[in-house]
Amino acid sequence: MTPAETIAAIDVGNSAIKVALANTSDLLAGAVNSSAPDGSICYQTFPLDQPQWDQQVCHWVQQQTGRSEVSWWVSTVNHAASRPLRDAVCDCWESRRSMSGPPRQVDWRHLSSHDVPLQIRVDAPEKVGIDRLLSAYAASNRFDPPLVVVDAGSAVTVDCVRRSPDAPPVFAGGAILPGIRLQHAALVTGTEGLQQATLETVPDGGRAMAPATNTRQAIRLGVLAAVVGGVERLAREYAESPQTSDARENGDADGAFRIVLSGGDAVTLSPYLRAPHERVPHLVCLGILDLAIRQCQLAPSGLK
Repeated sequence: MTPAETIAAIDVGNSAIKVALANTSDLLAGAVNSSAPDGSICYQTFPLDQPQWDQQVCHWVQQQTGRSEVSWWVSTVNHAASRPLRDAVCDCWESRRSMSGPPRQVDWRHLSSHDVPLQIRVDAPEKVGIDRLLSAYAASNRFDPPLVVVDAGSAVTVDCVRRSPDAPPVFAGGAILPGIRLQHAALVTGTEGLQQATLETVPDGGRAMAPATNTRQAIRLGVLAAVVGGVERLAREYAESPQTSDARENGDADGAFRIVLSGGDAVTLSPYLRAPHERVPHLVCLGILDLAIRQCQLAPSGLK
């Protein structure tokens, strides 16, 4: 492989696949290692409920990369989706190579907890969702721990990242709660008379949570209050826990952890969070690219 190849950071979730593309030379130059998405990164999201989504992923990557070599770095919490995606990628890239030279195996890297340079202090590190670890890793590269890292997707994960002197940051575990759409679906399918209610998805500017005056607004308000309240309560509890006593030393003046918010519903939740927070899109993909940067630094002549 040469430094001119493209890194495809793939975040395979339960409802969508997120893809970020960056050139290896940009990684070597540190162009993507910032708190905001860099212009040198191309992002795209592919909902899994769309027909031929796997072919759509391949077609888009081909459009963006031309004939350059692509290294696929993959985080998955949905193996039922990652398996057909890998098959589609292999079919597409191997057929393309057969026209330009001898066939070669597709570089597909399925990431695990062993690849993430964090201290993972939970009961079974290998069972932690790789998306949670990558989000924690990306957040700790951009902000000083202690942190509360929130990924608001199909499920909402609220994880604690502690600092560790002279060692990688500590992933100290966290909480998982149903996301906005899961809570809404559970409510409308399990309650008589609410089946016709639909989820209001248009942001309302973060107005105060006044009592709702119709059923649809009441459901939206209740779900938002549950998620936002859960995040803020957990952030306070993490800061006060004896296991995370570094908060007052390295957190805000009142001991609060910095909240880093990402995920598909981050835009919806952000206006309602009273606690100070940083919104960083594509945090899992950024964590994958951070791993690629780290590998570039370990192997400056190119990824190996």
